[in-house]
Amino acid sequence: MIPLAEQNYYDLLEAPSEGTPQQIERAYRIARATYTPSSIATYSVFSADECASILRRIEEAYAVLSDARLRREYDARLRRADPRAAVATAPIAPAPAPVRPARPAPPPRPEPRALDSEIEGGLAPENGVFDGNVLRRIRLSLGIELEEIAATTKINEHHLRAIEANAYGQLPPPVYLRGFLKQIARCLSLDAAAVADSYTARMRETSARRG
Repeated sequence: MIPLAEQNYYDLLEAPSEGTPQQIERAYRIARATYTPSSIATYSVFSADECASILRRIEEAYAVLSDARLRREYDARLRRADPRAAVATAPIAPAPAPVRPARPAPPPRPEPRALDSEIEGGLAPENGVFDGNVLRRIRLSLGIELEEIAATTKINEHHLRAIEANAYGQLPPPVYLRGFLKQIARCLSLDAAAVADSYTARMRETSARRG
């Protein structure tokens, strides 16, 4: 296995070299969540300093691969370094149709991107309550599969599905549940403490009403 320090940007993010901008962004989000110092997936493998170093490389990789011009230049360098490497050219949006005197072509519409600011302003609930339905809606809007979160956090898919279904009777004890909720929140680029506090508070309220 190639050491992380020697991996190219695609290998580091575990993203396909021919991936779309949306695939690159999704791979970046998962990689970033994986190597946070508090990640269950890496706490026994890497030290805090090693995780910080890897995170710097991940940010550097995304800065290049998320910029069309920088990505083309980077792909060209990879091909020059190893002509046998099958580095595909990054998919580029077609150029706008030429302007015709009688009927100018409309400018191309930008690709939608699920940025953190859009999550906070458009996807987060207006009432500030994070329950299973809200977490599932945000996950789907980001194009993240439940299996990806399970692989990143090492949380059993049964628990992840129970959390999204608000199946409180199937959830682990609160001390473990809060840890799970924080890991899920980081994968979705949400405030970990806010998600854990809101979800557990809603669970207590619901349990009290049923009791």
